[in-house]
Amino acid sequence: MKMLRPVIWALLCTMLLGGFGAPAHAGSEPEALKAAFIRDGDLWVKQGEEERRLTNEGRASSPKWSHDGEFIAYTEGEDEQRELRIYSLRANQPLSVYRGAGYHYEWAPDRNTIAFQIDRVLNTSDIRIDAAEPFVNVSLGVGNFSWLPDGSGFLVSADAQLLPTGWTGVKLYKVPADAKLDRKRMKLLFSLPPENDDFFAVSTSRFKWSSDRKWIAFIAEPTASWSADSNTLCLLSSDARVFHTAGHMLRNEQWFKWAPKRSELAYIEGEGRIATQNKRLRIKVLPSFLPQSYTPKGSVDRGLTWVDDRTIVVSRSAESEWNNDPKLRPLPSLYRVDTSVKSAAGQAQSQVKLTSPPVNTGDFDPQYLPGAGRLTWVRSDRQHGEVWTARADGSEAKRYIARIGGGDGYYESWSWESVLAWYEPAIHTRRTAAGIAEGAVPDYAKWGRLAVKETADRYKGAKIKDYRYIGRRKPGTGITEEQFKLWLAQDNREFGVFVHIRFETSTEKVISVKFRESAH
Repeated sequence: MKMLRPVIWALLCTMLLGGFGAPAHAGSEPEALKAAFIRDGDLWVKQGEEERRLTNEGRASSPKWSHDGEFIAYTEGEDEQRELRIYSLRANQPLSVYRGAGYHYEWAPDRNTIAFQIDRVLNTSDIRIDAAEPFVNVSLGVGNFSWLPDGSGFLVSADAQLLPTGWTGVKLYKVPADAKLDRKRMKLLFSLPPENDDFFAVSTSRFKWSSDRKWIAFIAEPTASWSADSNTLCLLSSDARVFHTAGHMLRNEQWFKWAPKRSELAYIEGEGRIATQNKRLRIKVLPSFLPQSYTPKGSVDRGLTWVDDRTIVVSRSAESEWNNDPKLRPLPSLYRVDTSVKSAAGQAQSQVKLTSPPVNTGDFDPQYLPGAGRLTWVRSDRQHGEVWTARADGSEAKRYIARIGGGDGYYESWSWESVLAWYEPAIHTRRTAAGIAEGAVPDYAKWGRLAVKETADRYKGAKIKDYRYIGRRKPGTGITEEQFKLWLAQDNREFGVFVHIRFETSTEKVISVKFRESAH
């Protein structure tokens, strides 16, 4: 075997142990927390106890983390001046993607590619450390979309059309990420029922998959005025053989969530735009579809998060009629619901109050971050918010971020996605032949080692200073490509090298290793 320089061996060992080339996984202490948030219209980031302001134009909104925590997508400006930007934490600078992009944009689950809509055109842009590549058109006629869980493409909805005979049904398509407007590559997955006495939808929400990827949940939305009061929560098997309507709910995508490891969907059911009336936590257990209710009489639930497969934390308040005076409307506290302990009526008996916010404030948007082992929420007076964290049982509660924007409210239903985003890395866990879990070793580590070795062979005499995993894509049927970037120094010159490794997905036989240099 050819001898490698000590620095290369050090890099290989680092990658084998999940070192600096891999995204940092959150630990069990509060220092592992990492949040992007909006304060006074500017984008900020907080990691551990360090806060940093990233922008100063006063018009930032809706931060979203890339899969590796290296980039934050956000928008700057309003209306036709609204611009989709990416903040590169490594380069410490904003990158412009497109001016005039809509509100909907999503990161790929496995690489630094951002997908976004321009009207009804779906587009993607590959994001590098110091630049956003020119965007590529993927598909026309898209009403809404989500990435497929493996990052190979999208599930998109095409809105219903009004004909002289009535509304057609919404259609769902699978679209490859590299379709490039090729209609032959768009595959119809399912057609929702057309308008009838029991079902009516003209569009959909984004899509959410169960942990085993066998089921897809989404909201089917009727026309705008109707949608403000009632939408249909739908369940579709991934092979499109089973379609089920679970119930009616508000158009709030944070109000339906899958259990971490089971095919159980928790959601807040209830018609009517007022969030303090008729809002009940329910769980559907698949494939039986039997619903179970967990909200006590006289209460309403206004947000939820799974802690584990048996425990849910909800944002709960007293049920009340609408009052024009905000001070007379009830505000919520957090409760822990143990779904495994039920009464004869089927309701959970173990329901414990976790928080008691001060007068005229409420606790909203519970989120559990399993990597950090922390429960988080927003405490708000409806005008401003502050972010709190605690252990999963509610103990050791403390304020984590002093001041964020007020979120988006509609008849006491609040959304905080416009002002807060947590980074929670996906942790890859596999087992050795001895059955020992190796959660610290990412599944791309072997390809990273190959990238370093091939780069060392190609650039003899160069010093490899750093290494970063860029992401994975599917360039063709049965083919996978892993992408890396290495930083080299040679002959008083520093430069970057992108390494693209293609291999057969089933056999992992290497097809090609290609290099592309960059200035930085």
